[in-house]
Amino acid sequence: MADRKTIRPVTLRRVVEVCSLASQSKFLNIKNVSKKLNTTPSRAKEVLLEVERMDLLSHVGDFWIANSRTSEFLRYFESKDWEKIHKYFLKHYNFYSEFIRILQDYSEKEEGLSVNEIIEEAVRRKTHLNRTAAEVLSDWCERLGIVQRNLYTAKIYFLRDEKPSLDDFFSILLKIYRKLSISSWWREVFVEIPLIREHMCEQLKISRKTFDKTLKQVYLNNIGKIELSGAPITTLAKKSPLSEKRIKLVGKKAIMSTQSRLQREREGITINKKTYYYLAMHKRKSTPR
Repeated sequence: MADRKTIRPVTLRRVVEVCSLASQSKFLNIKNVSKKLNTTPSRAKEVLLEVERMDLLSHVGDFWIANSRTSEFLRYFESKDWEKIHKYFLKHYNFYSEFIRILQDYSEKEEGLSVNEIIEEAVRRKTHLNRTAAEVLSDWCERLGIVQRNLYTAKIYFLRDEKPSLDDFFSILLKIYRKLSISSWWREVFVEIPLIREHMCEQLKISRKTFDKTLKQVYLNNIGKIELSGAPITTLAKKSPLSEKRIKLVGKKAIMSTQSRLQREREGITINKKTYYYLAMHKRKSTPR
């Protein structure tokens, strides 16, 4: 196999499908993979070579066969253990580890990195990441829940394991609210929760789920200082320029695969069965507990 230095663009879905095919067959070749995946021979070859580079296939002559890591990888997918898949790629796929290392090194910054900034940093570090690699790997990592994108600015950031304290969360919430309320169209008081969520998650490097859970706690500790409001069914607060990417495992009657889901409609938060889309902060004295 020629030692290619750049990534071959492969979706997570194709990686899983090829591993699934290999686990069910004695061998794979370009012809049968092309037929099974309904793709061109040249594309089938690209996928096989890249999956081999991930150490998920072994190359024997003109054939590719499953190895011990193939079944291990598929078990991770079956159990939806995205963290173990993340750790596997860190160990066995150099492009992936280079990409993650860059984001981790910038995790103390308030903002994430754009694709262009990732590429600039990759060039500075003399890695083999290019635009294709950055876009492919950010897609993978977002679907696995390892990174997130700000859905309004497209900045990418690595998610931290630790959760913020209520005091830290409240302080950042107030800071971001003041910044966003200046341009808010609703009497310069109410700001869309989905917009606040994206900026809070980026600065604190937390998941959207963690943001929602923490915001509920902070609100209940500060009723009177924080005010929430609903929104009309057709409000623009529910839309974002970019879509949240998720992944869903599809059954394995034939070939195990993944189903990608895009969610552009943003959600507010629900407290006591009532949904809110806007938030305002007032100057009454109150402290988070």
